[in-house]
Amino acid sequence: MKRSGLPLLSAAIAAVAITAAACGTGSGSATQQAPLQKANDVVTALPTQTAINDYAPVANSAAYTPWNSAVEYMLYAPVVMVSGTDTVDWADSLAKSITTNANDSVFTVTLKPWKWSNGKPITAEDVAWTSNVLLASCTMSNPPYVYGGCGFGSLPPSSGTPHLVSAKAEGTDKVVYTLSKAANPAWFELNGLGQIQPMPKAIWDRGSYTADLKLLSQVFNKPTASEYKAVSGPYKFKSMIMNESYTFVPNPAYGGHKATATWIEQYEASDASEFADLKKGVINAGYVGPSMFGSLGDLKGSYNKTLSEGFCWYGMRLNSASDSLDVGAAFQDQKVRQALEMGINQPQVGKVLYGPGLYVENYSAIPAGFPKLTKAVFGVTSIPNPYPYDPAAGKRLLESDGWNENAQGVMQKGNEKLQFEAFYGSGSTETANALIILQEDWAKEGIKITPVPVAIDTLAAMADATGSSSKWAFQFNSGWCYEPDFYPTGSGMWGWYALQDDYNYKPFTQAIANEYLPGTPAQVKQHMYQYAVATAKDLPMLWLPSGYTVNEVAPYVHGMSRYFDAVQDFTLMNWVTVAH
Repeated sequence: MKRSGLPLLSAAIAAVAITAAACGTGSGSATQQAPLQKANDVVTALPTQTAINDYAPVANSAAYTPWNSAVEYMLYAPVVMVSGTDTVDWADSLAKSITTNANDSVFTVTLKPWKWSNGKPITAEDVAWTSNVLLASCTMSNPPYVYGGCGFGSLPPSSGTPHLVSAKAEGTDKVVYTLSKAANPAWFELNGLGQIQPMPKAIWDRGSYTADLKLLSQVFNKPTASEYKAVSGPYKFKSMIMNESYTFVPNPAYGGHKATATWIEQYEASDASEFADLKKGVINAGYVGPSMFGSLGDLKGSYNKTLSEGFCWYGMRLNSASDSLDVGAAFQDQKVRQALEMGINQPQVGKVLYGPGLYVENYSAIPAGFPKLTKAVFGVTSIPNPYPYDPAAGKRLLESDGWNENAQGVMQKGNEKLQFEAFYGSGSTETANALIILQEDWAKEGIKITPVPVAIDTLAAMADATGSSSKWAFQFNSGWCYEPDFYPTGSGMWGWYALQDDYNYKPFTQAIANEYLPGTPAQVKQHMYQYAVATAKDLPMLWLPSGYTVNEVAPYVHGMSRYFDAVQDFTLMNWVTVAH
């Protein structure tokens, strides 16, 4: 899954945590010290302590994040590129057209006559073979490499949704996709075909799906491997200095809108070091976190300020697997989850995380900052809070549920105590301060948390662990950007969580069961609405506000805001230009 998301320029949103973190130290490559005012380079700041660690078009499940996705989609053209209005972006899609049979169970994709960067044509066989590599990764027992999108958009495993049975080439330019049963065409086109980024079979195929997946396991994080020399997207990999910078150059053979600027992703150790890089001109497309708002005047005249936000929701993930920790089973109690939600002061948390006026309260899986888009998809722009902030009422609710305060001031029922560690991404003052707010408010209810900062790689590994190996109870801020669930159903998203957590929120999952089915626009919208209401009432996550990121872009860099795709949660860098 793409764990939470973040705009290409954002520091406020991240994978399993709103403020991203990864391994490594240091900031600012020596290669970036030349004055950018005369260069044809767009140097973007990565979220704090975040590295690019996956380049493969078949993305690794342990590195399935928006910043890796931005690189992968710029290196490998997808069958369907999803637009910022949640429709097919035909200009950057490999597909020329898509047709269905009478009952919407067979989809035929006609390809454009595009080429790989080595001049060879992209064929239907390339596309069909890659599609079947994805299927193999998602269906074989103990695959040597697990694709991160398994369970979404017809790629098994899924919760009863139509699944992809086969992908077959017909001639050189047609691929026929057969599903197990009828599906809403928009659902399969955006969520299924939107994930498929073909690889050149002649280069990657090792004779069997097992061997193909083993190769991916060996090179997904090695962009210098020979397999990456033939790409189909607007960019090609050039060089990297781990935890410093990652450089990509235009691919002149790209069939869509060609890139003109060199694109460099800059590693940043902290919000403060990223701000220092803005002041020095080491980067020309960066962000400013709330902790640095007081210094915004230092950038005046050098950058244009814009706001951005991904089509995402944010919350805190509870690991309710009974064998995860003693407290895990307690999270299966609806009243415990309600009490926790009643102890969240969203306005106060939002101000700390994002800044005054830069957040939107949110109490469901509806992305709150996109009223037109959410109205079109869900039928409403937001869901009211069914559990308003009231720690005193939350404590009374726990007491009515049989919980009593022990000598240490912690609610206890039998051997279970509402006391646990709260893991979060390191490197952010805002996140640490938000947890202090929660710590104080939940203490009023007799719930004790101990904030624990860890790197994002560690958080991701914790989230992927299952059963008794998953020794954590709580992660702040988990989240989700609707990718690859671009057509924003809940089945794939929560199906993934069900794999990690042996407890299933039954009322919630019943509400999302029919989202993928064909129907009239009104029926589809009603299914979406029911899903959103269920997420608010049943609390599969504890909800948090979403916020805007303050971006700073040099005036000679054009298009960073205009071509930011909130649904994909990254900027289409091939449309960004430099003009001094």
